[in-house]
Amino acid sequence: MIGSDIEVMPGEEMVIASNPHWFYFWKQVAAGVGVIGLLLLMWAWDVSWLDTILGWLIVLALVVLVVNTIYAFIQWRTTRFAVTSERVAYQSGIFRRTGVSIPLNRINNVNFHQSFIARLLDNGVVVIESAGETGDSVFENIPHPEEVRTTIFQQVAADEQRDSDRNAASLAKAMQDKMPPPAAGPGADERLHQLDELRAKGLVNDEEYARKRQQILDEL
Repeated sequence: MIGSDIEVMPGEEMVIASNPHWFYFWKQVAAGVGVIGLLLLMWAWDVSWLDTILGWLIVLALVVLVVNTIYAFIQWRTTRFAVTSERVAYQSGIFRRTGVSIPLNRINNVNFHQSFIARLLDNGVVVIESAGETGDSVFENIPHPEEVRTTIFQQVAADEQRDSDRNAASLAKAMQDKMPPPAAGPGADERLHQLDELRAKGLVNDEEYARKRQQILDEL
């Protein structure tokens, strides 16, 4: 469905992306069980006026259930929870969209809660404590909440490492920019002149003079 996915920014990688756990539909399932109960009740009681009343009740309940289920499915389909290399994101809504985006560097702690039934279904609530005025962010019906918590911590650690690497690279560049350029050595002409003086004073013989002179010329 259009608009159901969370878009990532350039350079951002998607790590986890999921819709709510299927337990999201527990109310519709319970209502369906109720409709089935009414059908069994009408079949068991062979009373014409009661059949008529129950019949209309079942038709009305069935219409409401179908409409509500379709709406819940669209709501479920347009609700998305994601963990990326840069943030934790959540969005939901059909006509009126709402969204939450928490940068990894603002996350202080992540907790998850599961009831006994939720633990059997591997469903739960993820609570993210972050720096800012919004306080804790609570996300319900998250599949595999313990794995989500671990993944968020891993991405937070990776983000901190990237920040540390960037800071180290910036510091090294700044120090390199402030270092004075190396002092220039004597030029080739000056070295040849010094070599001539050494030869004139008899400090180098002709063989050493020729070898050193050729070495200086090769470096040009």
